[in-house]
Amino acid sequence: MPRRTKIAAHRGGAQLWPENSRMAFRNAILLDVDFIEFDVHRTRDGVLVVHHDAVLGRTCEGTGPIADQDWNTLKALKLHDTDGEGLPSLSEVLDILAEGRPALRLEIKYRADRSRYPGLERETLAALREHDLLQRTTVTAFELEVLREVVAQAPGLPTIHLVREQEYQSEGRQVAPYAERARAAGVREIALRIEHIQERDRELCAAFGVELGVFAAHDIPAIRHAFDLGVSAFTTDRPDLALLVERDRSVSETTAHR
Repeated sequence: MPRRTKIAAHRGGAQLWPENSRMAFRNAILLDVDFIEFDVHRTRDGVLVVHHDAVLGRTCEGTGPIADQDWNTLKALKLHDTDGEGLPSLSEVLDILAEGRPALRLEIKYRADRSRYPGLERETLAALREHDLLQRTTVTAFELEVLREVVAQAPGLPTIHLVREQEYQSEGRQVAPYAERARAAGVREIALRIEHIQERDRELCAAFGVELGVFAAHDIPAIRHAFDLGVSAFTTDRPDLALLVERDRSVSETTAHR
């Protein structure tokens, strides 16, 4: 029976393995999760790379923005806490994920100054088509204009608008305007940080024909909350805990119905 609330291994499972690493993706495809989530940037010479931050240093050797460096320089940099793994290209990651069952949840990122990478949407979709993975992918972004472009270039592809925490709080934590803007852009799902979701938010989104998911559900209480609210999906750094909570809930529900 399909899950009601889907589980996404965030950056491949960032509290289990080094985030956005080949190691993480090879392990994550063995889990019974629905999605494996990862992030895409572009080098100065046009190579698409999988890395969360717009600048180097936190998870990888090096310094400075990815957008200002060439692939020949970047591919020699080592990811922290790995056995010498280099920074992966999008093509390498897609090759790994193509071997697994989980769907892909790909976030299109922005440059260090928060400007968009011109043409990154088109190039990312082309890479997915080349690897025959477009139909297994949901595209996410914090910029609604990015998703408008994705919808225009790949009609029917699932997209999710990620809502920025500071922006959401400053606007009074009202979900309906975000759902309305998403629907107008052809985007059928939005996602909030788990701690910001309120009891009626899912119903308010549904009134606009938009689903509601959450992100950053990294511990058992947050994971339980996501399941209890029946959100569309959630991202988690601990997919193992999410699967454990789901199993325990299933056992409890089965026992209750005997």
